[in-house]
Amino acid sequence: MSFIKNRKELSSIEGLIEVELEPYEDNRGYIWTLYNQKDWFIKFVEDKISISRKKVLRGLHGDSLTHKLIGCLSGSFFLVVVDARKNSDTYGNIQTFTLDEKTPRLILIPAGCLNGHQCLTNQCIFWYKWSKNYNGPESQVTCIWNDKNLNIKWPLDNPILSDRDANGVEFERITI
Repeated sequence: MSFIKNRKELSSIEGLIEVELEPYEDNRGYIWTLYNQKDWFIKFVEDKISISRKKVLRGLHGDSLTHKLIGCLSGSFFLVVVDARKNSDTYGNIQTFTLDEKTPRLILIPAGCLNGHQCLTNQCIFWYKWSKNYNGPESQVTCIWNDKNLNIKWPLDNPILSDRDANGVEFERITI
């Protein structure tokens, strides 16, 4: 039995996949499976969880090797994906999503794409699987979150940023 209700590849970014999960509901509440290896063509090796408070913006980060499978465990966040693969037909394209705890779905981000998210609720829990082990921020690129050429419409003004994210480089200087 598959836990996937619907899987669709999005044309905006080559290899970007949105997956609706099939929840089970009874008088106790809901349960759904986030991941089962038999339903995926990528092997994942590491899970991470990021807990943020409202207005925290993390990203835009990425590398050329790592696929990421992303979901929301609690609260709500705005997710941005940018294709940074210069050899891709969808290079420079952007796709956004709002993920929350009430709508069970996952986003598969292909290697070579950047991702960032902004917490929309008092707290959000961002869950993701990595196809390669994380080797620290020096193994990734960081694009400035408010790059003028990307013109991303983040939902909340004056985000809370790390030094890394506040000092990212312009998209045109990213090499993946």
